[in-house]
Amino acid sequence: MEDKAESERTNFIGGVIHGTFLRSSSRLADIDLILPAFVSSITGSKFLIALLPSIYFSTGRLPQILFSNYVEPRSRKKPFLYIAILTRALIWFLFGFFVTWRGLSDPGLTLLLLFVFLLIYSLAGSLGGVAYTAIIGKAISEDRRARFYATRQVTGSLLAFGMGSVVRFVLGEGFYFGFPRNYGVLFLLSGMALLIGFVGFWMISEPEMEEGKRKPLSSYFSNVMGIVKKDRKLRLFLLTRVLAGFHIMIIPYYVVYFKEVAGVAESFIGIYLMARVFGGAVSNFLWGRVAERAPEEVILLCLLIAGITPLVALGIINYNPIYYSAVFVLAGSAINARMVGFNTHLLELAPEEKRATYSGIRGTTIALTAPLPFLAGGLIEFFSFKFAFIFVSAMMLLGVGINLIHYGFRFWGKK
Repeated sequence: MEDKAESERTNFIGGVIHGTFLRSSSRLADIDLILPAFVSSITGSKFLIALLPSIYFSTGRLPQILFSNYVEPRSRKKPFLYIAILTRALIWFLFGFFVTWRGLSDPGLTLLLLFVFLLIYSLAGSLGGVAYTAIIGKAISEDRRARFYATRQVTGSLLAFGMGSVVRFVLGEGFYFGFPRNYGVLFLLSGMALLIGFVGFWMISEPEMEEGKRKPLSSYFSNVMGIVKKDRKLRLFLLTRVLAGFHIMIIPYYVVYFKEVAGVAESFIGIYLMARVFGGAVSNFLWGRVAERAPEEVILLCLLIAGITPLVALGIINYNPIYYSAVFVLAGSAINARMVGFNTHLLELAPEEKRATYSGIRGTTIALTAPLPFLAGGLIEFFSFKFAFIFVSAMMLLGVGINLIHYGFRFWGKK
């Protein structure tokens, strides 16, 4: 019993280290702030900005239903995550070296490599995500999972807050390299953070399970459809996650909105990143406690905050750019609520032997929202930022209404 407790303690610490540096790596090459700012400094095309999250969420999620069929029967799943982490680190090292070496001598090639590397990076994340859900489900006991997810979010947010200072320094006027080599430095640092996260995951002891049999794809897909048809709570979970995708689709456009409409300097990107991390870290003290009782409540709060955020962005545009940080505080809070709420609730819904499959179903469903950034770009291009932001708020309120109706308006303290 003591050995088991020690093993789980080590698993907890290793998982937190992995999650902390994974989060820091993500902030240094942030899909919502750093990459849109990088692309918008090369081209004004809303289409190419929309392509970033579309590639990230489609290739990062859609293949999960296929990967889960391959990964789930395996007695050990850690090797798949090793491959994913090392591949992602290599991607940022290669692109970082290219940008710092070549600069912007060929903008077309730079953008092409970014999108190709992001595609590979996301595919690796898709494989790793399926394996990770199954491993954590075995390595961390049910009564500690909500606290585990919240802890790794808090520690990750604290270090990522420091990364915001790094971003502000690297993108500031006093840094040794100018554009785009300063971004190249960020990509190199992102790869280094992933390697440190790899060490944390190596610490996790994965309980070995009996080798299963891989099902034919036709049988596997039939089983997946059967699960979705039978599990009413899963269907609500998936519908809510799709609606949450409307919030995700607009996040990359906040920094573009402030750059184009208010003309904010790139050095503010570091401040906004710190604001988003701060909002996520502070709110996590609440999300972890609430998720232990009822993760559905965290999901509802995520939708509420996500619905308010675009309206705040519209309301403060004529103020000093430092006040725009409020938008990113709210966005960070909603993002972390989404992670803690949906991750915890999925493990609660999924039977132990089907966690990889449930993860694959969720990932594939999220991939259906991949075209949404193009919808946001189209609404902005043909209408306005204001129209797009109000549309997103309306979709969030729809999600709130559906969940309240499902639970009969008896959410708080239901457990």
